[in-house]
Amino acid sequence: DYCEDLLFDFALEDEGCRKVWAPDAVVHFRPRASARAFWLQYYRYARGDGKADLWRKRHLIRYATYLGLPIGSLLVRRRPWLLLPMALASAAYVRRPYLRLRPRLAGLDWCGKATALAWVPLIRLIGDVAKMVGYPVGLWWRSRHRDAIPDGHPRR
Repeated sequence: DYCEDLLFDFALEDEGCRKVWAPDAVVHFRPRASARAFWLQYYRYARGDGKADLWRKRHLIRYATYLGLPIGSLLVRRRPWLLLPMALASAAYVRRPYLRLRPRLAGLDWCGKATALAWVPLIRLIGDVAKMVGYPVGLWWRSRHRDAIPDGHPRR
């Protein structure tokens, strides 16, 4: 129900099809209009990952990161010097979304820019929580429907 495009891509590769660069290709993507719709989109993506047994390592890294946050916060109280690596890790966490946002800020007034900048970490958090909820749901489904799963080796 979700993730079928990736599975189709992998099947094509397994059959010897190759990808080619199409620099003039145009793709349109419309982001979801609300935080709730965005959450549901990413929940479903991650549930599909779990069903297809994809990106296990990526999902484990996400769980470890969010588990590490409270542990790191406790350690900073006793070792304030840890605040610097935590701040650098936090900056790295939102770096790519800010880089993607940067060219779009030009046409906004200062209030629009501030709003857009403030949304980045919140959107990242909403997407990550949705993925952390959806992935185990997909794994649970997979464990219950082994007979419906085609043979093959998924990409992780």
